[in-house]
Amino acid sequence: MEIPKLVELEKKLLEESKEIPEKLKKGYKLCVEAHEYLNTGRMVDAIELLEEALLVFQENSALKELANVLDTLGDLYHLRGSLDRALKAYKACLDVCEEEADEISTAVIAEKIAHVYREKKDYDRMLPYLYRMLEIAEKFGDAHRAARALAGIGDAYKAKGNIEAAKDAYSIAYKIYKGLGAGELADIVKKALDSLSED
Repeated sequence: MEIPKLVELEKKLLEESKEIPEKLKKGYKLCVEAHEYLNTGRMVDAIELLEEALLVFQENSALKELANVLDTLGDLYHLRGSLDRALKAYKACLDVCEEEADEISTAVIAEKIAHVYREKKDYDRMLPYLYRMLEIAEKFGDAHRAARALAGIGDAYKAKGNIEAAKDAYSIAYKIYKGLGAGELADIVKKALDSLSED
């Protein structure tokens, strides 16, 4: 389906929806318009509309909508290189996810926060989010997410000069990837592990 037709469909569904409370419809309309702007490359305009929608959802304590807008804003700020603004949005989103006991979303947002901290080379702040991600992955038996968390933990410890901790994390990540049959990812972690022996 073409993007303009998709946006028109979204608008029509929004107008006809009886499930969306009246007090939230303005926020939803702003999100649909923002989506339209994003599809035409108008990122700054989309951000402005999402920031307006955020206010609507905050005023009405619409937590699910609030978390979704914060996540999207974090992604857009990140894409624009505004790392501090991205972190602020992601952390606010994480607070909502934790408050709502939505652990899967918590893991997703924790991974995004860790990624931003990696870009900032702030490994001390990166680690708690990776450990939270790992904790949730273990709870839900998500081996792939656990391996990603462990690889990130290995990267952080390597950057901090804690070679033994890096080796431990990389070794476990390598075993998980091998067990999953994810050969390419296992090879990447193995190279990182082997590089520790060369240092």
